[in-house]
Parts: sequence; C-alpha cells; structure tokens
Amino acid sequence: MTNDEILKKIKYGLEISSELSDLEFKTAKNNIPNDIWRTISAFANRRGGGLVVFGVNQEKNEVTGCTNLDQMQTKLTQYFNDKMSFVLRPEYHVIEYEGVTILAVFVPECPKDYMPCYFSPIGLPNGAYIREGNTSRKITDNEFRTYVATSKEFQFDLSEARNTNKEDIAKEKVIKLLEQSEEQIQRGATPTVDDVTLENLNIIASFDGQYKPTIGGYLIFAKAIPQNKSPYDRYVIRCIRYAGSDPSSKIIDAVDIAGTLDSQIDEVYKFVLKNIAKNAVIEGTKRVERYEYPEEAIRELIANAIIHRDYKIIETYTQIRVFQDRIEIANPGSLPPGVTVDNLKEAQFSRNSMVAARLKDMRYLEEYGRGIDVVIKKMSDWGLPEPLFRNSVNSFEAILLGSKHHNINERQIKIIDSLLIKGKLTVSDCQKILKETPRATINKDLRDLKESGVIKPHGASTNIYYTLGF
Repeated sequence: MTNDEILKKIKYGLEISSELSDLEFKTAKNNIPNDIWRTISAFANRRGGGLVVFGVNQEKNEVTGCTNLDQMQTKLTQYFNDKMSFVLRPEYHVIEYEGVTILAVFVPECPKDYMPCYFSPIGLPNGAYIREGNTSRKITDNEFRTYVATSKEFQFDLSEARNTNKEDIAKEKVIKLLEQSEEQIQRGATPTVDDVTLENLNIIASFDGQYKPTIGGYLIFAKAIPQNKSPYDRYVIRCIRYAGSDPSSKIIDAVDIAGTLDSQIDEVYKFVLKNIAKNAVIEGTKRVERYEYPEEAIRELIANAIIHRDYKIIETYTQIRVFQDRIEIANPGSLPPGVTVDNLKEAQFSRNSMVAARLKDMRYLEEYGRGIDVVIKKMSDWGLPEPLFRNSVNSFEAILLGSKHHNINERQIKIIDSLLIKGKLTVSDCQKILKETPRATINKDLRDLKESGVIKPHGASTNIYYTLGF
C-alpha cells in the first residue's frame, strides 16, 4: 500500500468513527500490545490482508501518535518472523498525520495452502483468528476444519517422498489392497494397477510434471525402505523393555523396528506381547492364561501412534517403552489440530488422512473415532484404569497401567500420573494435586497404594516422600 492509500483509509475510518474489515486502530504509542497476534492472525487469514495503525485512539476518535517507533517495529518483526505459524512479510509505514507520527503496518494475506495462520505459542485452534466485519474473533470448529482440509501443513503425507521413484512401489501389495475392497470382491476380477489407480489412491502424485510416490504411499507400499536412506531412517520405532519402573533400570530387550508402516505395526505388537506377563484367570469354569494387558488395546494404541505421528519431525523416534508396571507409547508431534486430551474420544481428525485411509482399507484401523473407545473398554474389561494421555508442543504420550493398578480410584490415578512426571511426591505435593481432598483421604489413598506395591515410601516422619514401587 502507498502512504496516500493508507492516509485515505485512516481518514475514512475516523470520519465514520469505526474500524473497517481491513483496518484496525491501536492506541499503543510506545509499545506493542501482547494480544497483537490476534489482529495479525485475523488479517493474515483475510483475503487481501489488512492494515493495523498504531497511535490512534478509537474510543476518542483521535490521533495521538507514536513515540518509540524502532522498538515497536522490532517487536512486531519478532511476531511476524518467530511467533506466527507462517513467516509473514509486512509493510511498515511511518507517516505524519496532522502534525503527529503514526505507525501503519500492512499485514499480508497468508498463502491459502498454509492457512490458517495462527499464533504458534498457543497453537490450533485457539491461536487462529479471522476478521468478521470490523472485529477479530477466534475461528469456529467448522471454519477450522475447512481451513485444514486444504492446508499443505496438514497434508504432509501427500507431499513428495524425496529420493524415491514410482518403481519403488510394490504393485502386488496395491493389488492385494484392491482385492480386499467390496467392489472388487463383487466383480470377482483381478484389479490392474496403473498410474491412474495409484494416483487415485494418493500413492503417487505429479511433482514437477513427473509421477513420484507420496510420503504416505512410499511409507506403506514401498518394496523396501533402506534403513540408511534419509529421512526414512528416522521413522524406525524404538522399542525397549526395562526391568523396573524407570528408565534407569536394566534394559532387558531392545530393538529398532524399520520397514513399511503396516509391518511396523505388526512387529511392534509382537515385541510388546513378548515382553509382558501372562496371568492365569478364570473364565466361566475354565482356567485360562491371558496377557496382563488387553491385546486389542495394545494394538490399537500402536496403530494410532504410527498412523498419526508427525512425519515432518525427524529429530526423534516413536518410542515403545515396556516397564514392569506399565507400557508407554511416545510419539513425535502433538495431537492433530483441534484434537485435545479432553475430546480425544470424539475427535476424528488426522494429520495423515491418506495414511489413515489406506491403513483402514488394510484393516489396521477400525472406524474413525472408535479407537480410543475400544482401548478404554478393553482396559475396563481387564479391571485396569483408563489410559493416561499427555500432550505437549512436540510429543504425545499414551500410558497403559498394568495389573498392579487394578481398581484404583481417580485420585490415586492422579497421584500415579504426577509420580510418572516428577519421580517423587510428598504428602504436601499430593494435597496440591488433589485440591479440597481431606488429608485423611489422601493418607488412605497413599497407604492403599503402598500396600499394593504401587508406590514406595522413603525417609521418615515429616521428611517422608514416595516413589513408584517397582
């Protein structure tokens, strides 16, 4: 925008005593308000962008000017470069208006493929705003899903698989997939696999005018995935069996599992079953042996980890950790956009829609949105607690608690969850975790956990603290 265009827009806004769909006034004259990201996000997600003018008091409808222009521009640049999900290139205009200096900043529109532009420290969906009339508001769930459905940031599995070509795809594996479809079963014919078929399945796509495998297509249907081939060497699953309850205990078994995603699910599942105990139980009139954890719950969580991991992250691995008292499944990447620990059972959005669709076709995934329900039900059938879920900026973790945790209550689960994070807890710590819970109740919870061997006391009297008991 030119200075004349900016001045004309400011004058019009002042004349009608209102901001516009592409104009927002800020009273700030020597600093940047901490919530400026809302305006940046809203204008970046607006067709044509928008103009933010500092040094204008909208309530009094007067121009007050700015006095600290260098610092203001420096702070704004930090937002545009480092704090938004997409690096924006704004236009800064220092303008004289009726004898005072104001700062006008034009926020450009974010490229459509990378919308919604959001405030990275908060993430999605709460960090994304849109412009509605002359105000900025948080996007709704429906708007959010519309954005991400076409966003390249959330379709990484459809991007080009580097250092590969379409001859790397195992066509016999694709044929087997097609033979499983109801349409093919009804027709009874052997399916043919050509470029059109592979493209329709998103196994290959046109990149720079040449058909090549997509990330998802290669990771599922490759003839072989060399372990020394970057970045695919970072997609191994690191499996470890510990003797005790913490990573400092002796390692009993360890393996890195490579290969296509379907084979990884199978092999990780075998590793876990090999490294967990079997218990004798009575079913009806028969004495039978069953694993300490329900097999369906284990397989579902493994499949979900592999299907939903963030494959853009190659600095770390998916990790399966089997301890004496629990199983931990840790994944690179936080939950997909719009999915939280609280709505995990209902949410059905995947960052890897192609991978999810193809592995569902291959019977590795149940109906969308049912996986966590299955895990919870099976754990309940075993008399075990619901899984513990932890979501952070760059990782997601699911934890299954073992047979020592039969029929523990919600307060005790919170104590165990905190112990897994902090390593040790005092009674005072437990009081902070279990707010408004009587001290006598907390003491009983701790005593029951101690008697069952879940936790172990250390020290004496007022210096006593607890750790996991294994």
